[in-house]
Amino acid sequence: MKTMLFATAAIAAAAFGATTASAQSLSQPQVYGSMGATATDNKNSDSSLNSINGRVGAKLTPHFGVEGELAAGTNGDSTNSGRYKLTNKKAAYAVGFVPVSDKVDLIGRVGVSDTKLKKYNNQAIAEDGTALDVGVGAQVHLNDSYAIRGDYTRSSFKDDKGDADNVTVSVVKKF
Repeated sequence: MKTMLFATAAIAAAAFGATTASAQSLSQPQVYGSMGATATDNKNSDSSLNSINGRVGAKLTPHFGVEGELAAGTNGDSTNSGRYKLTNKKAAYAVGFVPVSDKVDLIGRVGVSDTKLKKYNNQAIAEDGTALDVGVGAQVHLNDSYAIRGDYTRSSFKDDKGDADNVTVSVVKKF
């Protein structure tokens, strides 16, 4: 876990350091929030779980920001290895934005998440705990205040607890 936290902090520090030349943007970050739905495919447990999530972020420069995410599970899944349900997920990310037009941004993000799964037969749980998250996506601006965002994030859990693929669609509101 320490290695993942240090790696994420180093990436965020490097990106933040590169943005200090743009002090005007840093003094007035663009704050945004989003609500969305996520479909998660857990590799080790072979479970498919859904969740709703909320994100709050700050775009510190035109190309760099940070965001936090909270998610709560909405369904359970029974597989050959047991019955699972997502209890919650918390995450923090460094986010890069690359505008490809006036209406579309490509997004990349890296961060750390903490996922809690419930397994009903009290055995060890895969895809539970701390993970290094890496993702890509796109955002289409509907107007000056709203956007639709789609992204894919791979969660790689520590201690060989497996990987999870997360696909999210959300509505973004700029404040």
